[in-house]
Amino acid sequence: MAFYRDRADAAEDLIRHLPDEVDRTWVVLALPRGGVPIAAAIAAHLGARLGLLIVRKVGVPGNPELALAAVTGAGPDEIVVNDALRRALGLSDAEVLELARPEVEEIARRRRLWLADEVPLASRPVLIVDDGVATGATLRAAVEAARRRGAARIGVALPVALGTSLLGLSHVSPVVCPHPAAGLSAVGAAYSDFPQVSDSEVTMYLSQIATDARPGCGPKADEQ
Repeated sequence: MAFYRDRADAAEDLIRHLPDEVDRTWVVLALPRGGVPIAAAIAAHLGARLGLLIVRKVGVPGNPELALAAVTGAGPDEIVVNDALRRALGLSDAEVLELARPEVEEIARRRRLWLADEVPLASRPVLIVDDGVATGATLRAAVEAARRRGAARIGVALPVALGTSLLGLSHVSPVVCPHPAAGLSAVGAAYSDFPQVSDSEVTMYLSQIATDARPGCGPKADEQ
């Protein structure tokens, strides 16, 4: 049985679980594309800035859903590798980088499309949002990317996490996840309706929040 009707339902649940300390001073960072509708709803509720952290999973050859690594860019410090899996597969570091090349190119494409006006994170608290986490590799890469960009504090908000995927999130607070350690076959199984999010939808959400998120906007801002 699914936990949520759709991403909008999941966003409402996360908003109910947000601690009071998460307010409009935080930057809400979506992992595109699936995390964007949820993050946009949270940012609108808080009256906060919405940004993106573009992370791509590097799948195992022949099993793309199994995360060998996750990348946030082309630099050597922008890849998080599952070293135990790499060794088990007999892959070298160079081979992993070659497997990551198409994902790095996709990140460059998405950055050109969406990040002309990138939200600064230095000395800001940030809340990383996705529609779920399966292995944790992508989420850990996102956390490391936010740290490199100088975020003062990093929290995460996820409707569902599979198995032990939330382990290893050191110095991350808060971790908001109504359904941790879920025994599901995939993140999509947590939703009755789980369509792909298109590039145009991401652009729409970013434009909408850029227009709406002004000082004093959002339910929490009005309550202060």
